[in-house]
Amino acid sequence: MSEALPWLLLDVGNTAIKWRLAQAEGLLDQGGRTASDTHALCEALKGLAWSQAALTSVAGPSFDGDVIARLSEISEAPVRYGIAEALRFGLTNAYQPPESMGADRWFAMLGAWHEHKGPLCVVDAGTAITIDIVTSEGRHEGGYIIPGVNLMRQSLTNDTRLIDVKALAAPAILPGSNTAQCVNAGVWQAAQGAIQSVITQYPHHRLMLTGGTAPELMALGSEGEHRPHLVLDGLRVWLSSELDESAR
Repeated sequence: MSEALPWLLLDVGNTAIKWRLAQAEGLLDQGGRTASDTHALCEALKGLAWSQAALTSVAGPSFDGDVIARLSEISEAPVRYGIAEALRFGLTNAYQPPESMGADRWFAMLGAWHEHKGPLCVVDAGTAITIDIVTSEGRHEGGYIIPGVNLMRQSLTNDTRLIDVKALAAPAILPGSNTAQCVNAGVWQAAQGAIQSVITQYPHHRLMLTGGTAPELMALGSEGEHRPHLVLDGLRVWLSSELDESAR
């Protein structure tokens, strides 16, 4: 009976945990997002069952251990922990050692590469914004990390005396006429401009965007493909591969 159960996939970020049920063929509709809190995660998963669980994380070993422990309390299903690798499905990691790369970046690239084996520019716009370049041969050429829009705002508020902007308004890049508007326009312009600058250098690379602020960046002019679950898709194909290898 357990063979018919779906898998549970988790993307544990700095500010939120994203989860989704899946099968080998693709992600299922059931999923959600909780705060980075194990109690909230367990509440969201109440009443569900799964045969395998896999998580990838940038939250750190202590919190990851708490998540795995809580999952083990509510289910007997094994939990696999995905990290960045040197090579998978023909995708080669530029980092040395490969596991020093943030796992979310690796699985976003893996999801994109598995879907489209061609030149890629993969953007994950979350707490930080990462931009990674992949050649048509699957070689990761490296990438960029910049603060996300809220980190930029927080930096200005925390490290300057006369700027105190508690929250961003709707995305805008037109010049502002007061400090809050100027900060808002500045951080969105910086984020969108960074992506556009990279794409200008790699005009033949397919742009795929994921992460919480990807829709806003696309609305501002980042003409790519929105893949909101790209990290989880990469985790899904990785778990499928791991289970296939275990069954041999």
